[in-house]
Amino acid sequence: MKTRLIVFGSLAALFFFILRVQGANLITEATPLGIVNLEFASTAEELNAVLFGWPNADVKANIYIDFVFIPFYVLFFSTAALGCSRAWKNAGMHYAGKSLSKAVYVAGALDLIENKFMLDSFAGSFSDFTLMLTNWCAGAKFLLLLVVILYIVISLPFISSIKTNNGSQSLEN
Repeated sequence: MKTRLIVFGSLAALFFFILRVQGANLITEATPLGIVNLEFASTAEELNAVLFGWPNADVKANIYIDFVFIPFYVLFFSTAALGCSRAWKNAGMHYAGKSLSKAVYVAGALDLIENKFMLDSFAGSFSDFTLMLTNWCAGAKFLLLLVVILYIVISLPFISSIKTNNGSQSLEN
């Protein structure tokens, strides 16, 4: 498990960094959150205001890079939540971690759907309904990820109680 955390965590961090550097041109006075402003554009007017002044190639590249980022953050957070679930003696918290390790895949699926709708919106193929769905997918994705991150952070002090089969402390399993 430790190797998976290192590999997936490193790749997720690398692609997060790439997204930030590549998407730097998308952060403006009108769009201080960059691509996140596009994720939450809920009307045609908001969409046009967000896209105005953005380099077309940068928008598309950022979304395509995100498609590569998704599996790495999903696998990292899923592995981390599952590993943290082992630290809990409380059955509810143990079960929560196991459930959250699966819920991260839902967040990843929502991110894929959101990206598809953003590409459609960028191409001019959108409606109030698809903008609402994009907004909803982004909000649900961020909420799920926030819950997973909070669970992991809350679990960290208990990690030392994870035991391997031979009794030594480890996340290797």
